[in-house]
Amino acid sequence: MNNSQLLNHLTQQAVEARRMVLGERLTQHFRGAIAYGLFKGLRLNEKQVWGPGDLAPKLLGLYEKEVLESIASGRGRWDCGINLGAGDGYYGVGLLRSGMVQRSICFEQNAEGQAAIKVCAEANGMVDHISILGQAEANFLDLPELQQVNLARCLIVIDIEGAEFALLSAGLLDRLRPAEIIIELHGGFFPKDPNIEARLLNLLQERFDCELLTMGTRDLSGIPEVARFNDSDRWLLCSEGRPFQMRWVHCRPRQAEI
Repeated sequence: MNNSQLLNHLTQQAVEARRMVLGERLTQHFRGAIAYGLFKGLRLNEKQVWGPGDLAPKLLGLYEKEVLESIASGRGRWDCGINLGAGDGYYGVGLLRSGMVQRSICFEQNAEGQAAIKVCAEANGMVDHISILGQAEANFLDLPELQQVNLARCLIVIDIEGAEFALLSAGLLDRLRPAEIIIELHGGFFPKDPNIEARLLNLLQERFDCELLTMGTRDLSGIPEVARFNDSDRWLLCSEGRPFQMRWVHCRPRQAEI
């Protein structure tokens, strides 16, 4: 490791450590509950299993803001939310707590994450409305917990760190046509295959009306709690620690097929 690489490594470590400190400060200030946005009032676990540095943007209602805004536009369309890669329960419990769905089914391969989702559901009084399962396989629609789910009244949120390209085959997407799906795209994890996202998007566009969402700006001017933070800290409050600019695709059933 040369001097430039060492400096970059140490800088990244310092930035992530500062993000965690800021998240802890806001957790104490807001008593662990999201203060703004669609999931306002959702109580977060102080110790996050997945993305521990993301507490600050979540508490400020800024985390994946583009996705939240797209979800908010669909209020009343769904009864059930299905979350593949549920992490700590941000979407799995957040959709319930916000009233966007009445039932939530969370798939999370990590046992610590499964436990964290349960803790989050209990803290928000939603434990009776949520099912917590392991990794979603290609036949996840055949599981007993999904047999009473009406896909036409269902929102599916998928964030499985690049595994979406293997999981979402043409056959599975055909079965999912009645549902509304939001997928976080991780093509940047596959530099040797620059067309991996394009192939998935082609499969999706053959079956759904698709809208691409791209991470954009964050406006802190309406959040008085951060006005006294210095400039560097204020922008770190917005950071999601991404390795590249994130994109999602929101897939809606074609009207002729509903």
